Amino acid sequence: MYLELINNTLTTMLLDCISHYPNCGQQKECFGLIFGEQDRNTVGEYTFPVANVLNKTASSVKANEQVNDIVKEARKLVTTSDFVAYYHSHPYDEIFDEWADPSVGDLRVAKDINSNIEVIFAIVKSKDVDTSATLKYEYLTDMQYRFFEEKSAKNNETPKAELMGKDGHVIHGHYRDYDFAVRAYKWTGSAFEEIKLYSSEVEMSLLLYEQGIIIEELSKEAMYHLKKLEYSLRLANKDKYKEKIPYLIEKIKSVGVK
Repeated sequence: MYLELINNTLTTMLLDCISHYPNCGQQKECFGLIFGEQDRNTVGEYTFPVANVLNKTASSVKANEQVNDIVKEARKLVTTSDFVAYYHSHPYDEIFDEWADPSVGDLRVAKDINSNIEVIFAIVKSKDVDTSATLKYEYLTDMQYRFFEEKSAKNNETPKAELMGKDGHVIHGHYRDYDFAVRAYKWTGSAFEEIKLYSSEVEMSLLLYEQGIIIEELSKEAMYHLKKLEYSLRLANKDKYKEKIPYLIEKIKSVGVK
């Protein structure tokens, strides 16, 4: 099973995380909903940032029931897309190995809101500001784990983990003075199981980087071709439209920068 993020879903999450992390020591967790299509695998088409946790301490989690009601209504009213996943951030002061793993509190929130897929967006802000650094995404292969709640554990502790496999698919990236890692987990009712994570935005970022194209420097005229390129790089389309990809790259280059 995997989750694929298409359109601008991934970058919308990144901007939401950054908006809740202005400076070190002032960061807050952000939370949002992802809508799309759900089958054996899941596609996230767009993101809706909200806030559902009123209070989270070492021993308890209090969810915002008003937001939970909005989610229920959204499931009824959004008829062209399914509600497929939640996301929330892990804003830290420094990077460490398990920073995008769920906490015990995350498992308890998942149980309270009857989560389906949960995306964890770990992010840190560097003390050395580099406002010229462009957005860069990449894939990494890592271990996959299953995480269980322990009733005696505190919310901020790491849950019990069980190795599932060695071919996990996660997203890492860098933008300006922020570094981040993104992982996806499926809630089974008793545990979080890590699933593979893909994104057409990552595919496009990697391809443009190989071609020496900096997306922030492209003119508005390139937007049409970028949309076509992103669509062609989705998992369901890559084989079907692979012959069009070199053509779209050349069209983007021909438009030029701002």
